[in-house]
Amino acid sequence: MFSDFTVNMKTIKDDSFFKNIVRYIFHRRKFFLYLIVLLLILSYAVFGKKGILQRVELEMENRDLKERLKTEQDKTIMLQKEIEDLKTSDKKIEKVAREKYGMVKDGEEIYKIVTDSTK
Repeated sequence: MFSDFTVNMKTIKDDSFFKNIVRYIFHRRKFFLYLIVLLLILSYAVFGKKGILQRVELEMENRDLKERLKTEQDKTIMLQKEIEDLKTSDKKIEKVAREKYGMVKDGEEIYKIVTDSTK
């Protein structure tokens, strides 16, 4: 019986607490309306399609793409230099022919060294 009374008193206290909150919000409804609008605008600014988080992700992606572009440009420059060397130098052509295609001059002998990979 005593426990029922404490539960009822607690419910009454909780009820009055929520009633006071509702009453406070109702009396200051303009303030809370502005607050809600402000929170909606801020949440859109942070989480929206053009929000801060999206911008950070795009900037990180942009930085990665710039790094990849720099790497590819360096590789292109190197390959263009190699093409130019192949066009102008007979020694470069000979080196590529020997390394890539296993070509030899007349009278040369090739010795292949086979290593035993089972040991």
